[in-house]
This record gives sequence, structure tokens and C-alpha cells, in this order.
Amino acid sequence: SIVNKEADVTRNSIQKSVCLLLRQPLYGNISEELQLLTEKYFEEKDFSKINIFEEFVQKLNLNPLVFDIKHFSAKDLFIQYRRKTLILLKLILLQKKVLFMLSPIENLVKTILTLVSLIPELIPNGLNECTLLGEKENLPRSISLNDTEDIVFDKNFNQQLNFDQVKLKTKVDDDDDDAVEISSISTQEKEKEEGEQQETKLNLMKRATSLTAKLSDTFNRLTTTSNTTTTAMTTSPSTLIANYSQDYLNHLDQFQFPLQLFNKNNLLHPYLPLNNLDLLTNRNVNSYVIGASNALFRQQVTHDIIIVENDEDFLIQSSQLKSELQLTTADLRFLQLFEEENNGVKNEEEIRRLFLNYLLSLMAVAQTPNDEAMNDFNYSFVKSFQSTEAFRLWQSKGPYPYFDQIIPRHPQAGQLNVADVKLRVAQ
Repeated sequence: SIVNKEADVTRNSIQKSVCLLLRQPLYGNISEELQLLTEKYFEEKDFSKINIFEEFVQKLNLNPLVFDIKHFSAKDLFIQYRRKTLILLKLILLQKKVLFMLSPIENLVKTILTLVSLIPELIPNGLNECTLLGEKENLPRSISLNDTEDIVFDKNFNQQLNFDQVKLKTKVDDDDDDAVEISSISTQEKEKEEGEQQETKLNLMKRATSLTAKLSDTFNRLTTTSNTTTTAMTTSPSTLIANYSQDYLNHLDQFQFPLQLFNKNNLLHPYLPLNNLDLLTNRNVNSYVIGASNALFRQQVTHDIIIVENDEDFLIQSSQLKSELQLTTADLRFLQLFEEENNGVKNEEEIRRLFLNYLLSLMAVAQTPNDEAMNDFNYSFVKSFQSTEAFRLWQSKGPYPYFDQIIPRHPQAGQLNVADVKLRVAQ
């Protein structure tokens, strides 16, 4: 029986929850110790004795924990979803509206967080705004040749347009929409105008020189890639994995990870209670990954995809997204690398290294106008990924010198063979 039962307690049994508010994503680190404390708290049968929790919080504040990825098992995730694990990873990268409905809730939360942990540095350093909503802001556009002005180069420099001889005129619209022509009449204004024209000419020449250098560098990189492709195709899987080993894990900051997949208006709620259901229809929400247990969440029309426990296939709402998430032959080859004999899988470290390998290769391909390499990842998927807010933000922070060491192609690119046919049949 309960000790020190309060006056408002009229039932024979009481249900209570212990909630700890954190400023850092230390879910795995905290949950095990908090579970033991909660069990001890209930064994006391006196809910007024909260000193064990006060001491626990004081200890945390004095000795802050550090994020430890070991609490999120990529191996368990792969065993649960097998080839669909790669589909889920690609889905997260596309910043869609995703609903997970799994049970129990502990498994729901752990599944979502483990999936998110496959993106380097995302849990410890990329969730500061994962529940933040606000007015939408203009984002940097993707840099492409179509976004720059055309610059014409003439072999005969002396025949190029002489900016000093151009008379510039400005038109100003008055209240009656009549155009009034204004010309420079004073000597001082003319000299100022000529100075500005000269500065404009110099700026254009600098831009032209810079663009020429960039085009030359891109051409050299593409040429190098083309020359090495044939040799690289014959490289063994173990060698490919070694290309992105511990050295890259030590330099993730050079790649500007984490990707900002869950910044403002791109929500992550590993568990969302029913009283927050209206959050899904908020006009400012761009994307979300949420976990829920109430069937009312499934009735919302905003979801792009629903992952339900024990369902054979994910409930994808559009044919376009279904096409984007279709695994390619190279993807199926890649998934073979996770397998061990007797239906076993690689260890935790190898699985995370493989996914890092895949992600780095994808990022390299997404920066390179190479249709063949894009096809190996699924052309529709890559184009959709390039249009995401996360990719545009990441691209705007470049360039990334470390990517020069990564061949822009799929980790398992290569010619079709009989084994590939078997993979397709088994899919």
C-alpha cells in the first residue's frame, strides 16, 4: 500500500511518470540510470520522497555527460529492417513528412533516433532547432551555371566593348508612370560615373578570371575521374570501405557535418503526443519525422510516408516518392556488404563505416554533373536531394577540399552481371 497517501488520491493504484528535461540529446546515456532510479522511487511507495531525483540532477549538472553513440545500435536497426534500412536513410535525407507508428514507445523512440544517428554528428550537434517553428525565410539558392550571368570571352581583347565610351542613362518613373530621362551634366558627376564604370569593368574581369579558374579546375577533376573509373570499378569491396575509414571519421568537421536536416520548421519528434496533433498541419512546417502511437495520426493527409510495425511495405503516398526511393542495382550490391554467413550481419563499427562511405560518396556525386554516377544512386533521388533545404545550406558553406579525395561515384558502381540479376529477383 502507498505510504503518505495524499487526500486527492482515491484509487488503489497510481500511475506516475518521471520526466527529465535536457538541454543536450543524451537520451541513451540518461535512460538506463533514470530507469533504475524510477524503480527505486516506486519501491519506496512514498511519492513525497523525491530527493533521489534531486541528487541525480545535481550530479548531472556538476558532471555533464558526453554524447555516446553506443546507445544507438545501427546493427539492431539493420537486423530489423535489412535492405529497407537504406531506404529509410535516403528518406531522411529527402526531408519529407514521415510518420513512424511502432510499439512499444521505447522501441519507437529508439528506432527513430538510431536512424537519425546514421547521419554523422546529427544527434550531438544538429538538433538545437528540431522543434522550432516560425515564419519561413528565404534560403540560399543552389549554385549552378544557370544562376550566373552569361560572360562572353573574345579572343581579340582590343575588340571588346570599351566601357569608357558607354554613356549610361537612368530612367525614373514618376507618379504618372512617365519615364524621365536623367543624364549626367556636371564634370564632377561625369568623373564619378567614369570611375564607377572603370570599377565595374575591373569587377567583371575579376569574375571572369575566377570563373575561368573554376571551370578549368572542374574540367581537370572530371577528366581525372573519367580516367580512373575503369580501374576503380574493379576495386574490391574491402578496399572501397578502407577508402573512407577512421581518417574521415576524424575530419567530419571538414565536411560541414551535420547536415541541417532538422533546423527551423523541419521537425523531429521521436514521440509526439495526441495533444500536439495540430502541429502537423501548421503552415510553417516544411518537413517532419515523428513517432506516434495513436491511430488518429494515421488519418492525417499531410504524411508523405508512414512506417507501420509489421507492414510488408512502407505506406508511400505518392508515386514520385516511391520512384525516388527505389533501390538501384548498385544499392543492392552495397547492401550485400552488410551480410555475413548464416544470415548474420557485420559488427556495429563496420555498419556505421559502410553508411558513412555511402553518404560521402552521395555528397560527392550530388556536387558533380555526372548523370551516370547519379543513376547508380537513383537519378530521381539525387535530383530530389539536391533540391532539399539541407543540401542547399550545406552547399552554400563550401567549397570542401576534402571531397577532392573522394571519387564521385557509388561505392558499388560497376557493370551488370549475373549476380546482379539474382539480386533483383530476390528483391
